[in-house]
Amino acid sequence: MDRLIFVYLDITAPLVVFILVLFAILQKRMKLIHFDLILLTFILLQIILNGLANFLQHHKINNLWIYHLNCIVTQGIFSVYFYHIFPSQRKKKLVVYAVILFVFYYIINILLIQPYNTFNSYSYALSAFFMVSFALVGFYEWMKELPAYNIVHLKEFWGSAGVLFYFGSSFFIFISFQYLSLVSPKNVGILWWLHNVFLALGCFLFLKAIFSKQWIPKSSS
Repeated sequence: MDRLIFVYLDITAPLVVFILVLFAILQKRMKLIHFDLILLTFILLQIILNGLANFLQHHKINNLWIYHLNCIVTQGIFSVYFYHIFPSQRKKKLVVYAVILFVFYYIINILLIQPYNTFNSYSYALSAFFMVSFALVGFYEWMKELPAYNIVHLKEFWGSAGVLFYFGSSFFIFISFQYLSLVSPKNVGILWWLHNVFLALGCFLFLKAIFSKQWIPKSSS
């Protein structure tokens, strides 16, 4: 039973967050802005893709292609997120260049290193590296230019905190996954349980972002 909790946490946690947001929309007439919709899209896709992955695994069907899809879709979602958040054109171009580099590596990784029937841990690691970098750049930019705000009440703070926590924690899982799969294949599943815990906590930070006030005025974002 304890094992199943960790196995399906990558579905149940996003589902709980999605239901809470849906309840706030229907019962409290909460309005969502584009920042919220981007985060909610990520949460909804985790429910769908992780649910499908678990379904295929239960029926002993190779599900690793889903993780390839999840990786590039997640990269796209948060690239759009940071592109809209960053106030300067220079930072926006940084996101565009990172997307181009990631797509190039993603294709090379599939063709030469980790094909669709294997887990693409290296692509995930590169994606996590970019997301953590964007979050850190965002924190530096906002704290430098908006010192008067109490950041713990602000939407962008919690969104970037969720990105930093989830992707920052998961980076070490992704970068070591291939090696540990070879030296200790029986215990590598524990890494994925840890990943699911990080994803769950990240989703609840995204929930806090959705429920928080907007930080940067529309004219600045």
